[in-house]
Amino acid sequence: MPDMEATEPRRFVVLDFYRFVAALGVFIFHLKNIDKGISPAWNGSYGLFVDMFFILSGFVISYSYPSTSTGIRSYARFLVRRIARIYPLHLLTLLAFAGLAFIGIAGPTAHSGLTDFLYNLFLVQAWGVTDHLSFNSPSWSISAELFCYLLFPLMMALATSVRPIVLAIIVAASYGILAHGFLPIWAERSQMYGANFDYGMLRALPSFLNGILLAILFKLSGPYRKKPVAIAGIALFGLSVVILNVFAKPDLAIILFSLAILCTAVGESAFKRFPGSAWLGRLGNTSYAIYMLHELLLILLFKPAWNYLGLQPGAFALFALGCCVVLTIAADVTYTFVENPARKLLNRLAPAADKPAATLRPASGEVLELGERGQTASAG
Repeated sequence: MPDMEATEPRRFVVLDFYRFVAALGVFIFHLKNIDKGISPAWNGSYGLFVDMFFILSGFVISYSYPSTSTGIRSYARFLVRRIARIYPLHLLTLLAFAGLAFIGIAGPTAHSGLTDFLYNLFLVQAWGVTDHLSFNSPSWSISAELFCYLLFPLMMALATSVRPIVLAIIVAASYGILAHGFLPIWAERSQMYGANFDYGMLRALPSFLNGILLAILFKLSGPYRKKPVAIAGIALFGLSVVILNVFAKPDLAIILFSLAILCTAVGESAFKRFPGSAWLGRLGNTSYAIYMLHELLLILLFKPAWNYLGLQPGAFALFALGCCVVLTIAADVTYTFVENPARKLLNRLAPAADKPAATLRPASGEVLELGERGQTASAG
């Protein structure tokens, strides 16, 4: 894909903020299980935010990937930089959960054996090699991300060799086949949207490719940047949050996420300086740590606090707000003193770029980073 013009924004701070909101949505999705009496009004399908993380990753990574990057050397550089982004915090949380298992403190799942540890260590736990979640269960989506990184050159080759309309058909077909094709690996129709350990990497593929398509469409949007388009994108994202809180409609969620991301990216270019961009970007930086730390804090802090204070289900809204604040602060500290320094250190291992010319800064915080990533409705 051609490099973006120098006049383009190098970071989409509103998309960063979407990551932040989505990461907290996944946290609330798990926090609500703290008490069986909590109102059904909190039973939103916020686990589907994981699929938005996959779309955002495809968009951001393909947007910032230089068109001159070809060959094994460039591919190795890409992989090292991506692993440097996701692996340090994954390893830290994996070791933390292993430590808890060693001293007898139960994690989010009952599985913490040596084989499970190795699957998690090599980030293959979402590749259909096991029949359960283990250790830091949300990390299944990071495993799925890694699978997409490995296939990234093939997806980019496909995306740049066909017209956008053809690519759109391929994306739609991939969703249709994987989500509604009655694959033998999934027992029920649409079970893809609940996949995690059970071939969760296949769940990520269509959304990641969808993100690449959105990046291409963004490039084709031309110089006509309109603020109302950004407002429409924000409204669409807000609508997706409301709809996910009311009922689970995965296909509708994918459509809303895609439109929100594209409209926001196009419209945000109209602003020379988006209001509050520094804070939006900082909150976006916390999204990956929010995602990766929330189960750990649920076990060590939030659940004990709920029980110690003797809170009733009616207090959940205020309690959840307080937990979100604490989790965000913890994530901000983790990003500053763990994620960012570790990424810079590991990036030194990446092969030198093919050309010394200036390259694009990564747009947005990259993964759910989800992350990119979250849990699904079926994951609990």
